[in-house]
Amino acid sequence: MFKRVLAVLTLAAATLTTGATASHATATAAVAVGKTYRGEGDQVIRVSVTKAPGLLEFSHDGEANFIVHTINPAGRKAELLVNTIGSYDGTVLYNTYGGKGTAALEIKADGAWTARFKPVTTARCWCAGTIRGDGDQVLKLSPTRGLRTVRAAHSGEGNFIVFGYSRVGSYGDLLFNEIGGYKGKALLPTGTRLVTVKADGPWTLTRR
Repeated sequence: MFKRVLAVLTLAAATLTTGATASHATATAAVAVGKTYRGEGDQVIRVSVTKAPGLLEFSHDGEANFIVHTINPAGRKAELLVNTIGSYDGTVLYNTYGGKGTAALEIKADGAWTARFKPVTTARCWCAGTIRGDGDQVLKLSPTRGLRTVRAAHSGEGNFIVFGYSRVGSYGDLLFNEIGGYKGKALLPTGTRLVTVKADGPWTLTRR
């Protein structure tokens, strides 16, 4: 009984941990809600293997490439989370589809960066019909029903890619995949409850 109570207290203490610093090329710590890693330049962050989908909030203060991959337990690159040049602030979804899970993050950067693990439940709420943003974001909404559409506008110069997910952890539906300025409309599949946006500029989404 004592061991069980001790284990519960240990888990609670780990969950309450809110920050960690990656002071070496490779840092080891468990994935935890609100866990934040900070570093500069190229690094690999080891985490407890997880197959559960989640959010990663990144920032980068540099002038050259900022590239982030998840690494699976076999040591292979899995998901390309971020691939940009210069400063960056955005939120992305990881473990989007099955696979072997995430055991580490590989970060390529020329400046200071932060990486914060967050639960999917903290995604920005797409509560009203229209939502506006800038850069990469993850949106949650009440599952759609029946015939629904989404109108999109993007005023950036790079990729504008939008996916909709009816079940987190499975393959999503590609809604938009464009480059540069864009205006258009697409079906919003029944059951869509999560939407990811990859963009390098301001965007607007309107669902009806």
